[in-house]
Amino acid sequence: MKEYVLGIDLGGTKIDACLMTEDGEIWKSITVPTLADEGAEAVIERIKGCIFELIKYANQDEIISVGIAVPGVIDAERRVVKHLPNLPSWKDVPLPGIIQNVLQIPVAMENDANAAALGEYLYGSGIGIDNFIYITISTGIGGGIILNGKLFSGEWGNAGEIGHITINHKGPKCSCGSYGCWEAYASGTALARFAREGILNGRETIIKDKAQDEGIKAEHIFDAAKKDDKFALELIEKQGYYLGVGLANVVNAFNPRLIVIGGGLTNEWEMFYDNMINTMEIRAFKTNTEGLKIVKTLLGSKVGMVGAAAVGWSLIKKK
Repeated sequence: MKEYVLGIDLGGTKIDACLMTEDGEIWKSITVPTLADEGAEAVIERIKGCIFELIKYANQDEIISVGIAVPGVIDAERRVVKHLPNLPSWKDVPLPGIIQNVLQIPVAMENDANAAALGEYLYGSGIGIDNFIYITISTGIGGGIILNGKLFSGEWGNAGEIGHITINHKGPKCSCGSYGCWEAYASGTALARFAREGILNGRETIIKDKAQDEGIKAEHIFDAAKKDDKFALELIEKQGYYLGVGLANVVNAFNPRLIVIGGGLTNEWEMFYDNMINTMEIRAFKTNTEGLKIVKTLLGSKVGMVGAAAVGWSLIKKK
């Protein structure tokens, strides 16, 4: 009998779900919009809808566990979603218990970056490497830590929040409520903020033309840079610098053998990579950078649901 884990990656804009075998084969996948503004109960119903759709493609006794990845703070001991920044109506939601009541099989949950790290370790760039860091760079910055071949989740399941390392104690306010976080300087959101500030101060640029009426996003800045827009190129150079500053902190704190980087901004990897690496090498201990590899995710856009399924498989292996 073939066995599957059901992986559910809950995102701010979409829900990705899949049936995955132990060797990482995705048997069937589905994507639906999150529609977060409709509230937690409506989103949970959409998650259930994904489950009911996927179980059509396997016998229910072939599905042995569920892994869930969520984009925010969890309480692993109480098995609740405490807070999701992009889904503000979610407060202390017992999501694993709700799903377990639907399927009557074991359910495990992790922060999305932790789940992605586990997915990379078992099925992606981190195979065979027992000490590495996964970093996601998109709207925000998150991280997951593999130490000695195991996911390090911390006491309550929220280790790896490297986007909230302080790199300037007098810096801009971050979405987390603190000030000067790495995320507030080097994320896609930060890149767009720096662009808006420059335009308000009179910088000449085609970024605004690229954005038109939808508001400036990181993608508009990269598009402008490809047209040799001077201000856009300056912004991306600055982002590479800030990414390198944060990476140096990570490298000095954890001394990993490998750093795997995922997230939407890796689509433009070549535009900031050199400055990021040069800055990191200048600021980190030389002994920690010799032999260190920094690579893009092998799993690409599938890293979320593969990571969620990896959480489910890890739950089974613990039993």
